[in-house]
Amino acid sequence: MSSSSDKPAGDAAAPLEAPGPAATLHEPDTAAPERAGAAGWFVALPEGWRPRARLLWAQTRAAGKLLGPSARLLFQIENHTYAYSVAASVILAFLPFLLLLVTVAGLLRSPATVQVIHQLVYDYVPAGQSLIVRDLNYLAHHHTHAVQAFSLLMLAISSTGVFLPLEVALNGIWGFRKNRSYLRNQAISLGLVAACGALAYISIALAAWGQGLAYHLLHFLLPAAWTGLLHYSDQAIAWLVMRLCVVPATIFGFFLIYWWLPNGPVSAVRVFPAALYTGLLAEIFRTGFRWLLPLLDFHAVYAGFALPVTLIVWGFAGALLLLFGASLSERGVARMPAHLRMNLHWPPGLPHRRGADKPGAYS
Repeated sequence: MSSSSDKPAGDAAAPLEAPGPAATLHEPDTAAPERAGAAGWFVALPEGWRPRARLLWAQTRAAGKLLGPSARLLFQIENHTYAYSVAASVILAFLPFLLLLVTVAGLLRSPATVQVIHQLVYDYVPAGQSLIVRDLNYLAHHHTHAVQAFSLLMLAISSTGVFLPLEVALNGIWGFRKNRSYLRNQAISLGLVAACGALAYISIALAAWGQGLAYHLLHFLLPAAWTGLLHYSDQAIAWLVMRLCVVPATIFGFFLIYWWLPNGPVSAVRVFPAALYTGLLAEIFRTGFRWLLPLLDFHAVYAGFALPVTLIVWGFAGALLLLFGASLSERGVARMPAHLRMNLHWPPGLPHRRGADKPGAYS
């Protein structure tokens, strides 16, 4: 009679083992809350947070590599020189430019447009808004032909001071070694002033028309007894219509500067994304600078000179932002979002960049 020990070793059944820790890996851990409370927040983090943190860090490093060279551009000495020159010229050109817009609105008999210009001053100028609006109204109602001629002359001179250093800076960014002559730069500057002025007035007039239409519709739909709601609704509509009209005009203004000011062929398709992002960043910068201004407290240091110092710093930072966007465009970093890209098919014989039809043009 054979026993179980007579069976071959290969046919012997493996003895059953008691369930170990591996059998309980997927069972709910009822002691986890207690351990989390004892060990702190680190244990209480959700499962899978380490891969997400690594992904976020990788994305941050990639963004740093993309934006780093353009950010370093802001710390170069020559670009600071150009930006300060632009800021000083902006102060000289700012009030004549506003006076020109108000004069055109007065000739067209559009008081609503004048009110929108005042709203722009209060919304976009970081300090001294009441003083600027008061002086603007005084000059607009007591102006003479000599004042108008002097304003146009100052606008022409200061526009050269704005666009001449910008051209030199943009030529350096794009690698164009030769700058325009003074007369050619003057002609380009006056053309840009005319184009930006027309663009600004059209956007302001559209904002005035849109605000008036929205006010009439709102007062028609809501009862007159809701005065409080009407008041806040009017303010909200004025802010919304203003942004819908001014932000696209700002983006297109950046586009014109990026496209026409460099002394060389620049692709319009290539610079438009940079103009788009720079225009949106300008809105963020406007809000951030206004929040930061009380912390700077220029009045404590400069007293009566606080307003011009504030405007100079404001113009200086805005000029650096413009150069930052130009650097993103030149490096090919600024691109349209994937869901907004379009396949542009240009007609035969029509260059998609300035100077592309000339022999030896840059690609």
